[in-house]
Amino acid sequence: MPIHEKNLIEKEDLLEKEKAVVDGVDVSGRWNTFIRERLLSDYHEDFVEEVKSLPGGRTVTNCWQCGTCTSGCCLHTDYGLREFNPRYFIYLAQIGNVDELKKYGDVIWRCISCNKCVERCPKGVKVEEVVHNIDEVLRRRGVTEDTPGSRWDRTYLDNIMATGVLDELGLTLKYVRAEKPEDFTRGFMARMAVKIIRNGNIRTGPIRRRTRGWKKMKKVAEDILERDGYASAK
Repeated sequence: MPIHEKNLIEKEDLLEKEKAVVDGVDVSGRWNTFIRERLLSDYHEDFVEEVKSLPGGRTVTNCWQCGTCTSGCCLHTDYGLREFNPRYFIYLAQIGNVDELKKYGDVIWRCISCNKCVERCPKGVKVEEVVHNIDEVLRRRGVTEDTPGSRWDRTYLDNIMATGVLDELGLTLKYVRAEKPEDFTRGFMARMAVKIIRNGNIRTGPIRRRTRGWKKMKKVAEDILERDGYASAK
């Protein structure tokens, strides 16, 4: 059985016993805990192959679990999101433990693509792309639901497919409007958009030039996106 570094023994798996004392020594601790199932058979061996089939995912099997990616991850270290563990996500994908990956469905998408992990990986794993692909496969299989990250990706794709040039202002406004009012991301994105506009860092808006020859290029781009399984704007 593969080693599960986390959640191997869940609280509900412990045998409920009354406190037992022998010669003044408490012997009812976790030292004698039993694991209900010693054999796990619900692994999805095709999961890692699906990750590999997506652009940038072929290096997922290069990982040898050194932990360099996690130790240098901004989210894991600087921002204190200890649950964000790229090394562990890749390990779970390699062995096909979808049930365990599902527990991190609201964490995996939060990668900010700083690419520190990619630069430091001694095995050349495109960690940032692999982690995003794991998230993508989980959603494609219906294991996890849409996230603010996946909605941003679709909005970005639709925006740039319209003319071949990114409309930064339109992208930001459309995404903010699309988010649910109760979602923290809406307020965060709105504040960020205001700061970007004030600082003059938005370079394109509704009046933008269309990429020359985009009509033909768009058809090529749509064919590639369809081949790779991504929805595109028509």
